[in-house]
Amino acid sequence: MPSNTGENRKPGTFTKSDPRINRKGRPKSFDALRALAQEIANEAAKKRDGEPIVLDGHIVTVAEAILRQWSTSNNPVLQMRFIEITYGKVPDVHELTGKDGGPIEVNDTRDAILRKLDSISAATGAEELSKKSDA
Repeated sequence: MPSNTGENRKPGTFTKSDPRINRKGRPKSFDALRALAQEIANEAAKKRDGEPIVLDGHIVTVAEAILRQWSTSNNPVLQMRFIEITYGKVPDVHELTGKDGGPIEVNDTRDAILRKLDSISAATGAEELSKKSDA
């Protein structure tokens, strides 16, 4: 088998000192983006005229405004995201059942193949394979 180095290398594969290799993990710039997003989320939400939104005597943050909007939205995706943020994600249930909810049938494929080969070999007069494999 030929080597995958030098001239035999597949196109697009990494070479030593390839600048695309990310040896330091997740880019640190994402941390800065997250920090900026959190800073914006904690700012005061503003009306169209630039005045802060006040609700029940306190200034509403951008994050609170978004959550309040999601909670009353007609969009079921936004409603679900609001509930997941509030109470946690609903666990996904994975249930495996057989046909019509019955038990799962497991076929022993090896034995089935050997029986099939035995029937073929019996028809041709060859020795049974299942007896050889058990020895």
